[in-house]
Amino acid sequence: MSIVKESLLIRLLLSLWQGLCRAYQESGLGRLISRFTVWLSARWEGSFLVHLFYDESRFSRSWDYCLLRRVSEWVLNLPLRLVQWVYQKLRRLFEESFFASLALEVGRESFLAAGWFVALILVIPSKYWNNAYSLILFAFVLALILIGGMDEPAFRLSLKPVGPYVVLFFAAVAAAVPLSNYPRLSLRFLNYHIACFLAVLALVSAVENSRQLLRLAGGLAMGILAAAGYGIYQGVVIGVEVNASFVDLTVNANMPGRVYSYFENPNALGELLLFGLPILVALVFGSRRWLSKLCAGGIFCVALLCIGMTYCRASWVGLVAAALVYVFFWNRKLLPLCFAAGFAAIPLLPASILNRILTIGNLSDSSTASRFPQYAAALRLLAGEPVTGAGLGVDAVRQTVRIKTLYQGYAPFVHAHNTFLQVWLECGLLGLVTFVGAILSAVKATARCVKHCPDVAAKHMAIGGASALAGAAVCGLADYLWTYPRIMFVFWFVFGLTLAAIKVCNLEAKRV
Repeated sequence: MSIVKESLLIRLLLSLWQGLCRAYQESGLGRLISRFTVWLSARWEGSFLVHLFYDESRFSRSWDYCLLRRVSEWVLNLPLRLVQWVYQKLRRLFEESFFASLALEVGRESFLAAGWFVALILVIPSKYWNNAYSLILFAFVLALILIGGMDEPAFRLSLKPVGPYVVLFFAAVAAAVPLSNYPRLSLRFLNYHIACFLAVLALVSAVENSRQLLRLAGGLAMGILAAAGYGIYQGVVIGVEVNASFVDLTVNANMPGRVYSYFENPNALGELLLFGLPILVALVFGSRRWLSKLCAGGIFCVALLCIGMTYCRASWVGLVAAALVYVFFWNRKLLPLCFAAGFAAIPLLPASILNRILTIGNLSDSSTASRFPQYAAALRLLAGEPVTGAGLGVDAVRQTVRIKTLYQGYAPFVHAHNTFLQVWLECGLLGLVTFVGAILSAVKATARCVKHCPDVAAKHMAIGGASALAGAAVCGLADYLWTYPRIMFVFWFVFGLTLAAIKVCNLEAKRV
């Protein structure tokens, strides 16, 4: 009976939605917007921006036959070759062993372990968290991938779908340790980045189809549900005291306390939800079953409510950018309607959120004003060391700023409050160029692959991932996204999920 009621409710909602769509299309406003979008599409197609946005760069095309990639892959696959050699020598023993067969089966389902592990990473409270966990867990995932491929002589870990920019970025990260002004301070941060690279490599290697993509995204969704659900419980039931270190009380009077769930900072929670919300939208559109769609939609609502309660302005702006990128890739004819709906929704926002939005750019806000001395200190440092930067990690940057007395603000210098500046400070000019190139390359690859992808789930997952990266880039203009290594790991997990979705889109397009 409950199933019947749910199906009737779904049909009623669909009928209502279809009726509203027909009424909009037949209205004068609908016809006007339709004509405008047709004109805009005609101007867009064939323009310089289309070629700039969609065409693959010569550098990316050369990656397919690049000697550096081939040498790197040969070194990377040495453990796999060893495992495969042992398996061939002891093939009969492995085939007769129950535990060896079990290990092979588990290895072939390594994507499941990746999904469960990212959920586990997101549910561990800060007081029990250790940054070594992500490295250990995804080194284990990579080990499972090697075990799963030991009976397939042709299987190899490939850097081709990872792309040159990501590989060169992590090379710049590794080089930033010996080039650091304080190598000892930088060394421990290398482990955090190694975990991120392992996650990207593991996801791209393990995923072969859209079913696996959905399972991976499902693991991320469960972790987001736990974090966002507790954040709402914290704000509504427990209550959060207003913390003067998180908000300027003179400009943001009568604003509630900012929820942070079991993370240390509301900005960290806001950034986590920013990374996850586009993936949840992709799950809603890409899931094949109605129950999965409803669950993803429910988690999306919880996460959306929680990101509002973080009062994280940079994440809000990033989320708007992510939404626009998603709509652009999905159906750009809806963009004018999205702008109209967005402006119409502004008066409906709660007063506390509306007041918080109005403080964006307000130099009377101490949080905004304090950023300029930090930017100035970062630029002074870069003026003296523009190529190598100060060294990997916020500790090396902070120590360099302190020793050279580059900072002249009143609040302590923690980081540059800008992701791109901070990456430049830590990883040098090569790190900045390759980091920006990695984001742009992923977005451009999504733009190319979704045009011809027949798989709805893979298409939406690629769009969701690219939207999350675009939103993160916008958010990163006003804050440093990687203050907490756990949030940095989630960023690269979403990056790996995006590259895996692009890989599946390209594979499905070739099969058609």
